[in-house]
Amino acid sequence: MDSVRQEFLSAIHSSGRQAVIAVTGGGSLAISDLLTVPGASAFLLEARVPYSSPALTEWLGRAPEQSCSRETALAMSVVAYQRARQISADSDMAIGVGCTAALVSDRPKRGEHRAWIATQTMNATRLIELSLSKDMRDRAAEERLVADVLLRLLSETCGLASLPEVVLQQRDKLTNAGGVADPLLVDLVAGRRTTLWTVPTDTLTRRASEGTLDDSEEKALLARRVSLGTATPVIWQLEPPLKPAGLLAGSFNPLHDGHRELVRVAEQRLGGPVDFEMSCVNVDKPPLDFLTIESRCRQFIDRPVVLTHAPTFVLKSRLFPNTAFVIGIDTAERIVQSKYYGGEAEMLAALSEIRSLGGRFLVAGRLDRKSFQTLRDLGLPPSLRDLFDEISEAEFRSDLSSTELRKQSS
Repeated sequence: MDSVRQEFLSAIHSSGRQAVIAVTGGGSLAISDLLTVPGASAFLLEARVPYSSPALTEWLGRAPEQSCSRETALAMSVVAYQRARQISADSDMAIGVGCTAALVSDRPKRGEHRAWIATQTMNATRLIELSLSKDMRDRAAEERLVADVLLRLLSETCGLASLPEVVLQQRDKLTNAGGVADPLLVDLVAGRRTTLWTVPTDTLTRRASEGTLDDSEEKALLARRVSLGTATPVIWQLEPPLKPAGLLAGSFNPLHDGHRELVRVAEQRLGGPVDFEMSCVNVDKPPLDFLTIESRCRQFIDRPVVLTHAPTFVLKSRLFPNTAFVIGIDTAERIVQSKYYGGEAEMLAALSEIRSLGGRFLVAGRLDRKSFQTLRDLGLPPSLRDLFDEISEAEFRSDLSSTELRKQSS
């Protein structure tokens, strides 16, 4: 190892940061490099290589749709960050690193040779996509390049002024995204704030030209235009433009016309505005990173969305009393299953609290294999039927699937 590489690795060790690193498919040479230089124990808390599909599923808490993808790298970094916070002497200095790669193997690859590398800290998400020139390197050379890119991103995340050089070939491509998040969003993700509203930038810009912004909105438009290095910023505010009569909760990955039409139908039923709600933490998935939150919020070009730190409908009801939650039949089915609560008594207590807070559910049907399922197919217990109102197939039907749309775009 040359003296320049040893010097920057020592600088990482001395940065005051502490990291958990998880890599799959490639990138393990970066772990080896960090351990080769004395002082690694000050920086590296843990290194994991969940190489097989079962190991990666265990690391993430669920099977990824694709092993080598942007979403998987980001989720790996968030899980690593959570682990780093648990075992770090100073959780504010924790870093999570996720790397997933598809490189030269003993079987020909139809797709590109590439790697996705992400880092997560208390206030920033950073992401690199690396596309490698195919048939230009052997496995060892591709591994070396991925490790070099990972170490450079790690150096940047540690705040080092001098970053190591990465040598690319003519057909290689490296793109960067992410950066430091807005302090309001940082507070929400950390659980110091329970709700945060986004207002589409186009809406505020139009109102600014009309001269109808109040002082706080004008300040927001001017002061919060830096958002993770993106061209179209997301504007955050603490209060909704109008108090909603209903909320359509979801992950919106992606937002599609079915969601928009369902909101329109729900507004007709409720006689008031229905907004979108997205939780940054989930019951059965890793929390969302800052980059994913911003990119999903950027889809809402004409309507506000409220971000919450509320993964369950009991918590949502506490934040939004006297609110109707617009859901699909699949979500309604999960709401009345006791296994998600730890038992029948706990489920009934949770739904009783939602009722006492004035909450209720508007339920839309969906296509399940070959038949269209509605609320009447669910077989609700009589004691719970007052909490659920059906949106009939005549009022609303959309067979769009977010999962299928993701498959089509991959």
